[in-house]
Amino acid sequence: MPTETKELLQEAIQTIGEGKLKEAVSILEELTQKAPEMIEAWYNYGYVLMELGREEDAIKAFDEALAIDNMIFDIWFNKANALYSIAGFEEAKKCYARALEINEDDAEAWNNLGNCLSRLTEGQKAIEAYTRAVVLKPDYAEAFYNKANAHFIEEEDDRAIAYAEMAMELNPDLEEKVKHWIHVSRDRMKSARDEIKHREKQKILGRLVNEDNQ
Repeated sequence: MPTETKELLQEAIQTIGEGKLKEAVSILEELTQKAPEMIEAWYNYGYVLMELGREEDAIKAFDEALAIDNMIFDIWFNKANALYSIAGFEEAKKCYARALEINEDDAEAWNNLGNCLSRLTEGQKAIEAYTRAVVLKPDYAEAFYNKANAHFIEEEDDRAIAYAEMAMELNPDLEEKVKHWIHVSRDRMKSARDEIKHREKQKILGRLVNEDNQ
């Protein structure tokens, strides 16, 4: 790596660390022009653009990085994040999947993939992804909550309640989110139990009537 481009990259990384993102963009624009083959320049450029809310430009930068090397987890992961933030859920799903082909042990990628699947109304697949996340990271409160919410949407209320309680135990702040729907699960479970009791009662009454008629 030539000294000039190496120094520009170091300057950009330092500027990012200081939170001077607009300055970093200018440095990285210069760097990508001088060294278009430098994957670190494109990756950091994409990262900064995403932080500035310029997701579509960030995606283009990540694509430039992937054109140089498409086997780097962080590039696929961050491209997926950028796509998700602009509601490109189908494409984000594909990018998270590619990232997980490179590193299948990343809990956050599984959680984010679950979010995409949930947005795409692929509820059972979303649950599977969240399950992978919490198996990899048993203290991942957000993934437990997302799993609970996915079970709720699928009307699997016993599991929804169980995982919601686990999420709140890990992070009590999640109670605010849980309370918006958990009572619905509890009401549905109560209605289901009441229906079972009613049917059992009807069966018993039916048998008694049949016995009296014999």
